[in-house]
Amino acid sequence: MSDADVMAQRNFKILCWAVLLCWLPLHVQAQSAEQFITWGDRALAVDDAYGASRYYGEALQAQPGILETQWKYAEACRLSNQYGEASLFYEKVASKDRAGRHREAWHWLAEMQMCSGQYDAAAITWAKVKQKERKKESWVAQRADNGLEGCRLAKAMLAAPDTSVLVAHLPMPVNSFDSEFGARTGPDSALYFTSLRGEANADGAVLDTVNYHARVFRSTENGDAWKEPAALNANVNTQVNNANSAWSVDGKWFYFSRDDGTGVFSIWGVEQGRTDAVAQEVMHADGASCTQPMVALLNGVQTLFYTKRNSGERTDMDLWSCTLDGARTSNAAPLQGPVNTLGNETAPFYISATNTLWYSSDFLPGLGGYDIFKSQLGTGGFSASVNVGTPLNSPANDLYPAYYPETATGWLTSNRTGSFAEKGSTCCNDLYRFSYPTEVAKIAARRVLVPLPPLPEETPPDALTDAQWKRITSLREKLPIRLYFHNDEPDPRSWDTTTTADYAGTYRSYSAKKPEYDAAWAATPSGPSAIDAFFAQQVDRGYVQLNDFTGLLKVALDEGQHITLQVRGYASPLAKSDYNKNLSLRRIATLVHYLERTDHGALVPYLNGNAANGGRLVVVPQPFGKSTADASVSDRLDDLQHSVYGVGAAMERRIEIEQVVGR
Repeated sequence: MSDADVMAQRNFKILCWAVLLCWLPLHVQAQSAEQFITWGDRALAVDDAYGASRYYGEALQAQPGILETQWKYAEACRLSNQYGEASLFYEKVASKDRAGRHREAWHWLAEMQMCSGQYDAAAITWAKVKQKERKKESWVAQRADNGLEGCRLAKAMLAAPDTSVLVAHLPMPVNSFDSEFGARTGPDSALYFTSLRGEANADGAVLDTVNYHARVFRSTENGDAWKEPAALNANVNTQVNNANSAWSVDGKWFYFSRDDGTGVFSIWGVEQGRTDAVAQEVMHADGASCTQPMVALLNGVQTLFYTKRNSGERTDMDLWSCTLDGARTSNAAPLQGPVNTLGNETAPFYISATNTLWYSSDFLPGLGGYDIFKSQLGTGGFSASVNVGTPLNSPANDLYPAYYPETATGWLTSNRTGSFAEKGSTCCNDLYRFSYPTEVAKIAARRVLVPLPPLPEETPPDALTDAQWKRITSLREKLPIRLYFHNDEPDPRSWDTTTTADYAGTYRSYSAKKPEYDAAWAATPSGPSAIDAFFAQQVDRGYVQLNDFTGLLKVALDEGQHITLQVRGYASPLAKSDYNKNLSLRRIATLVHYLERTDHGALVPYLNGNAANGGRLVVVPQPFGKSTADASVSDRLDDLQHSVYGVGAAMERRIEIEQVVGR
């Protein structure tokens, strides 16, 4: 299986071979098989496996039946995920290789048969592989055992797929006919992913431009549509391959992988919120690639999970971790327990709230290629891994799992049949979203906010430690925190009291609407400056205060404190008071969801009341609707300049964290 699409680890060099392929049919008769083989060898040397397969295929057309050419063609097809062709020609080589020059043909035939979903045939081939392997404890013998078990497992899973999970292929423009991988949800609720996409000429060949390399993109969803992905800034995306997305626990650092120009990756970090920030190398290893960063709390310590590939080894991708502080790392070591195998493990994603590790492996029993697995962290390290089954896994490669329990949704990357492809049905990786509808419904039910009983009496200071009382005092010093919303957001024209939106997303959406406010007041001399001041001093400032407050809040909860937040809702007077009360409840719900999604769900146990340390977080909504709005603010539908885009009305559309009670 090609690792090129797995993580853009190969040098994504688009070369003259793509140009040659455009006029290839015109010159087939004029070229010898030897010339096509030479071109194929050159293409394969620079990791253009698909181009190499075209050349070797033409060589076989010119001179059929040559064993070495069949082997080269099978290898190029395997490396470009052309499973059916690879299977056909590995079988040709294996059946007539009497001299044993290509002993791996049987092994790769079995792998390709699995990736094609031919499990009965693959089981027969794996049995041959095991029989032919003299060393019964070797890598090949163990892989054959896992392959046999994988064939049995695959048939059982395909016969009884997990009906509790839904998998959806993301549409264009997020996915393309190129390669997309590594989807992650950012702190701003946007989708971040890596893509290798370039410009094509009239014949469909990718042009060799400076932008044809892996880059990190961002996109947001608006209803059923996705915005055109935008590449991140030049401090992340440079003229080499840059891939993957991760954030520090407090959201102040962004981490990614960068190619040194030779195909060796290291992990880099850049401070968020600074236009002059320069990326710094965070983790590298001499002669090895460090990539696929993911950051989470492990036993209360900020930890960087990543994949390390050692050079010069056949199967050499393992999962590692180290402690992380900004751009500083320490105590790097492979993950403990049976997670790492003799094969390749990639794309770690750790969930602090449940101590669960998601990742992909090509060695353990699975359906074919890379499968997604889960492992639980215990006192002795990670437990034996469990295959997550279908439909998350398929016969093809399934990678980069990312699951967010606070929303019961996640992402994966796959080249399964159904992905966008111009070179073959399984040539390229695409992004998929998965969800557990029953869990989503349960989460939605828990999120219905109703006014709670009066606040509990506060524990007197002498019942708390000095440190705990100082923490409560520090939180109170941040108050009030005012969070602002666009008119009738979230979920316009809804009478619901809850929503699935979180405040990070509504804040970004609100900020993006500033040009509408500017346009509404463009003809008024003082209007634009008043709008600028409102967004800078109120909207942006409130979001920054919320981020700082949440960091302190988590520290207090990690100490086992019981904390209650009293949140009051306001609304501008365009709608009736009853409607505004429900709208205020939805806005308060966005704060709850923001807290749920902070640090990959680290606060969820406190909100659910089942944290191991006894800590608890309660949000008490106090919605008021129009009843507290400024009477001077317009409520006329024909006066949108004032009732929607006016600063007075905008100041009313808010919620406030106005009290912190500690116990």
